[in-house]
Amino acid sequence: MSETTENILEVRNLSVEFKTEDTVVRAVDNLSFDLKSGEIFGIVGESGSGKSVTGMSLIRLIPDPIGKIVSGEALFRGNDLLQMPIEELKRIRGKEIGIIFQEPMTALSPLVKVGNQIVETLKLHDPSLTKELAWKQGIDWLEKVGIPEPEHRMNSYPFEFSGGMRQRVMIALVLMLDPSIIIADEPTTALDVTTQRQIFELILQVKSKESSIIFITHDMGVIWQLCDRVMVMEKAKKVEEGALEELFASPKEPYTKALLSAVPRLTDDPKSDLRDSGEAIISVENLKTWFAVKKGLFSKTVGHVKAVDDLSLDIRSGETLAIVGESGSGKSTLGRTILGLEKATSGRITYRGNSLVGLSCKAFLPFRKNLQIVFQDPFSSLNPRMTILDILTEGLEEHGMLKGESKTDIAVRLLEEVQLGAEHVFRYPHEFSGGQRQRICIARALSLKPELIICDEAVSALDVTIQAQVIDLLMDLQKKHDLAYMFISHDLSVVKKISDRTVVMKSGKIVEQGVTAEVIGNPQHEYTKSLLEAVPIPGNPSCRLAG
Repeated sequence: MSETTENILEVRNLSVEFKTEDTVVRAVDNLSFDLKSGEIFGIVGESGSGKSVTGMSLIRLIPDPIGKIVSGEALFRGNDLLQMPIEELKRIRGKEIGIIFQEPMTALSPLVKVGNQIVETLKLHDPSLTKELAWKQGIDWLEKVGIPEPEHRMNSYPFEFSGGMRQRVMIALVLMLDPSIIIADEPTTALDVTTQRQIFELILQVKSKESSIIFITHDMGVIWQLCDRVMVMEKAKKVEEGALEELFASPKEPYTKALLSAVPRLTDDPKSDLRDSGEAIISVENLKTWFAVKKGLFSKTVGHVKAVDDLSLDIRSGETLAIVGESGSGKSTLGRTILGLEKATSGRITYRGNSLVGLSCKAFLPFRKNLQIVFQDPFSSLNPRMTILDILTEGLEEHGMLKGESKTDIAVRLLEEVQLGAEHVFRYPHEFSGGQRQRICIARALSLKPELIICDEAVSALDVTIQAQVIDLLMDLQKKHDLAYMFISHDLSVVKKISDRTVVMKSGKIVEQGVTAEVIGNPQHEYTKSLLEAVPIPGNPSCRLAG
């Protein structure tokens, strides 16, 4: 943080409201704070606390007419961002105040090559710049943010990048304009800890010393790594604000204490009721899932991405097997290949002795009910046009399992299993919070009474308090129904709490595996050690990247 105490932004009495069908919701309520030149200011809170709405309000990206800034001012170098003409504000957006979104695909056009998007952004703010020079600057920036083969990648589309690489492109698009303020809205929530740390270090290296950052997150570990000061929000209001070390050492408000206590830590006790003697439900032998890389006019295959490369493992009855690794390690592809959602290139996958590789959709159907999945993003995996009743009973109808009990009774029973009430049964997905939607996805997976549920980053995007509740729920359901989980995650703290055994993947291969407490407590492979070293530990001075 810069030694100067000059305020670059002063927010006073900000209030924002949203209209729903039957009421008006106050999303930000009379909020005031200052942002100092050169500092990183953290805004932390759970979903619905108003933190993201605060960031969007500062540059008036609140959806109109649903949302409305009803009062307040945001003085940027003495000029009120909330009152200035929109054309003037558009000139400030990007050039003076940049924003890094949580999901870069919302800011990147999927149909335009990355290089063209970079050139367009540069020329928009500097029309005198030639396309050739802008293209060269784009290559330089992709290299700065750690994109391999930047000249080649300039001609790639966003969907050809991993999540971590897309986020790097988004960061390049923001930082290359050298803004005075950067609003970072949950920019690394879904990324693994090593990629997350690399991106934080990148932001700190590339941003100018005078640039200030508003870092919006639900993760207290991230706040500890990066921020100079912190504001805690709950239910649209500020509940506490202060210098980082002081707030972490002696939080005053119960809500702040609850946020800190809910953070999973590597020092927490491991799962105690280890299950290591069940028979294998799934056996994977020498599995390869490769994707062809094609180039040229005739789409000639010039190589392969070896997402899963000669991998073998078992998943046993009633246990939780964690699969951990960085983005691109192949862990999600492994899960999708087991379920037949990706085609195996070679190798064997058997479910209780039945071969699953090469089956048609129709031939796979009898096994489908026993092998279920819960995805990372519950909203995109729930049909927005279907009621919860239909979502929870659709699979039962498909498999001819609706017998003797009404659909409503079944749906209510499933909701109660995941600690939701009967009153939710006729609602739609958009009427629920993220944590509630994930519970509904778990209930849908349970409806078919499976033996194995693959949880693909199923808690990574949830607030720490909601995450803890969902983890406890999964563990309770496992005991009740003797479920096996394949728990795909980049969060080793969560893995320690929930899993019996852990498999560490890198570049499509297993580099280490064993009982979770031993893998985390006494790692043997350098890659496993690097994953553990990257886990932020709130309160530990060695984990600080800034300040």
